[in-house]
Amino acid sequence: MKGLSKTNLITYLCVGIIGLIFLANNYPQSQPTMSSDKASANASKPEPTHTTNNEDNEEQLDNDSAIAILQQNRPLRMTLSVESPSFLKVKVGQQIKQGDVISDNSTERDRLDKQKKSVKLQIDNLKSKTIPEPFKPTQALGLKPLPPAIFSEESAAIAQGKMKLSQAQALLEARTQLLQSDDPERRAELENSEAGLQIASQKVEEQEQMILSMRDMKLSTEILQHEEAELKKVQSQKDQASSAFDQAKAKLNASAILQQQELQQLQINVKLAESELNVAESRLTAAQNRRQLTEYDANLNEARRQQQENQTQQEYSRQQQQYAQSVRDRDYQLAQLAISLTNIEDKLAQIPMLRSPRNGYVRRIKPWVGRNGKYETTITISAAVSSKNRGSTGTVNPISPNQSTDTR
Repeated sequence: MKGLSKTNLITYLCVGIIGLIFLANNYPQSQPTMSSDKASANASKPEPTHTTNNEDNEEQLDNDSAIAILQQNRPLRMTLSVESPSFLKVKVGQQIKQGDVISDNSTERDRLDKQKKSVKLQIDNLKSKTIPEPFKPTQALGLKPLPPAIFSEESAAIAQGKMKLSQAQALLEARTQLLQSDDPERRAELENSEAGLQIASQKVEEQEQMILSMRDMKLSTEILQHEEAELKKVQSQKDQASSAFDQAKAKLNASAILQQQELQQLQINVKLAESELNVAESRLTAAQNRRQLTEYDANLNEARRQQQENQTQQEYSRQQQQYAQSVRDRDYQLAQLAISLTNIEDKLAQIPMLRSPRNGYVRRIKPWVGRNGKYETTITISAAVSSKNRGSTGTVNPISPNQSTDTR
């Protein structure tokens, strides 16, 4: 850049000197002589306070145009210092325009551009990638409380069973002594029958003895027959008394059997009442056990629900941590990619690129010369000048000094 500024300054000084010479030859002798700097300034812009006629103005404008054309048509020499001859992008005879690339490290620039595109693609991919937030679990409904334990039915059955047992036991106690003894009526009837049988048996014995005595006494046959008839009569009464005794005895035995059966039935009723009471108490115990089992199942289900809820909360917390970690990782990756993109852009900005400052043709490229690990050459750019311009400017065609540009 220093070389380029020096060259332009020298060019401007040469043009100013030429302009001063031209003005000295054409302006009146009474016109004051201006310095070189003011001359160059006045060549580009006349003073507002100076008044000339139209001919002088036209002549001055022609001179300015001639100087500008002379500057444009002057060949431009540029000295390049590059790391590789491949950086040169022009060749001899090539037409170039202002802004065209003359020298550039296109290989490194392409490589960095590809890296830049890759990093931007990764950044866009990360930004477009959505990280799903964990779904917050809903509040679980608690289990309904168990209804109060009610054993009224079983308690009523137990009370009824106890009442029946008490009644059966009381009836058994009241009837046991009576049923274990003979029936008084049947016993009296049996005793009467037995007494009648004894009396009849005694009469028969007395009659038989009396007949034996009469036979011993050899009483008459009529008396014996009468006494024998009387014996038969008494024997018949004895038989009737014996039959009555058997009947009374049978009735007493039958009554004893009935009493025994009744006693056994009363005992059975007591046992049945005890069995019913035991069944009622067993039902109450079973109901209480079922209630305890139901309460145990309810407590177990509640514990499982609490455990499931705790696991759900732990899983939600773990998902939140994973989500936060994923966000941090994405932000970290974006930050790293942003740093990489900045570094790549800095490297791209540091790659030197020389563009043509004017339109023209590449007239000459000197051979490359190696110096201090770099290669140097000089490029001459000339402009195509029309015949009209050549006629107006004359044969003055100074060559500008070298313009050095060091690309690193």
